[in-house]
Amino acid sequence: MRELVLMDSASALRWFQHDYPHPLARWHHHPEIEIHLITDSSGTAQIGGAARAFAPGAFYLIGSGLPHNWVSSIAPEEAVPGRDMLIQVDPGLLTELSGLVPDLVRVPKLLETSRHGIEYFGATRERAATLLEEIGRARGIRRFTGMLDLLDLLMDAPPEEREVISETAVITPLEKDDSDRFDQAMSFVHERLDDSLRLADVADALDMSPAHVSRLFSRATGAGFARTLIRLRVSEACRLLLMTDHPVADICYSAGFTNLSNFNRRFREETGTTPRAYRSSRPAQ
Repeated sequence: MRELVLMDSASALRWFQHDYPHPLARWHHHPEIEIHLITDSSGTAQIGGAARAFAPGAFYLIGSGLPHNWVSSIAPEEAVPGRDMLIQVDPGLLTELSGLVPDLVRVPKLLETSRHGIEYFGATRERAATLLEEIGRARGIRRFTGMLDLLDLLMDAPPEEREVISETAVITPLEKDDSDRFDQAMSFVHERLDDSLRLADVADALDMSPAHVSRLFSRATGAGFARTLIRLRVSEACRLLLMTDHPVADICYSAGFTNLSNFNRRFREETGTTPRAYRSSRPAQ
């Protein structure tokens, strides 16, 4: 679904924070770029056709039109106050300014890369989170210059502290009705990742034909149902590897895989490494 972003009439950007669950925490897209911090909880970030684990402190730059959603792994009645802190700004404004102000000449390249989504790590992430919080307290020119400081930091991030998320750039966004159906489908899948889940099960839950659901997943993610399900399960496994001390074998089954050999093969396909190497080389975020 396209989100209608109501900008602050007194500012060139919109800064806000919201809880989880929240009406805005769903599969959606918007023309504005989004700089997004997760302050609490862990779960799966679905950005374009990619799915990856997130934990408190995860920091992202989401490009114009790129569909996205963050799903926290919480109990049905649980809530996460202030889970999301973010700013949104019109990329056209930044592009126009870059043509007038030589100091902003690198901005268009960042905006183009952000169409794939970017996640930040290490010292860049820590400083970026602090700047984002400061922007929320600033007013007037200080708010705008704070955003420029943040963009400058993100542009200067060393390669080891930034990672492009989605292989492809912006997938053609779904219209509202299909976006609503896809959001319902994803909610159904997330709740049943550890079950034996088939395309027909999702189709029955949505009262749609399997062919229609298959097309919906292909259009929304560019990967189709089977590949999306694998990516979500690997993402959940990554989350458990980061956030718990559970044995790898237990995590395999908790994430919905039925045997270790298939789990290890799929995990390596999606992450380039093994579950044990992932746990030992990448500290919890």
